[in-house]
Amino acid sequence: MNATSEQPTTDSALPCAEVFNLLSSGKAVLIDVRGYDEYARGHAEGAKCIPLPELESRVGEIPDNAQVCVMCASGNRSAMATQRLRALGMNRVVDVCGGLKAWREAGLPAQMNKGIVPLEQQVRGVAGFLVFAFTLASLLLNRWFAAGALFVGFMLFLSSVTGWCPMLLILKVMPWNRVQSTPTK
Repeated sequence: MNATSEQPTTDSALPCAEVFNLLSSGKAVLIDVRGYDEYARGHAEGAKCIPLPELESRVGEIPDNAQVCVMCASGNRSAMATQRLRALGMNRVVDVCGGLKAWREAGLPAQMNKGIVPLEQQVRGVAGFLVFAFTLASLLLNRWFAAGALFVGFMLFLSSVTGWCPMLLILKVMPWNRVQSTPTK
């Protein structure tokens, strides 16, 4: 479908260049369904961040009078989001082929912030440091510091089994990880 036509697009996915044309003409909005930390690290210009887990509760923020283009990092989460939005009755929804990766490869405008570290990477860094510090302290100061390393290891195991990670929840509310979504145009 031609990006300059007046009809709304109903194809399931569109290439980045066509999505950019729709956005430039004011006929579409761009929703980024990645997490806030990923969005803060980089996103397509004009994209509004509504993470996939919050999609149903925030669907009212998505205008129903424009083509809705959904993007993620590579296309997996945006395909799921597109299906969910259609199940909620939104018919003018398309997936952005290839996500932000393809968007950037096409040379389309994106805001990138290199200093931001994704939450999962922060968890691994803090956990690794704590295990190292507790182990070193148990060797140099008192053997009971080993309990701290065991606790961190146990919590990492527990988070892998349950999907619930207290350290991630704590890091998520730290000032450097607070990100506001960009309003749609």
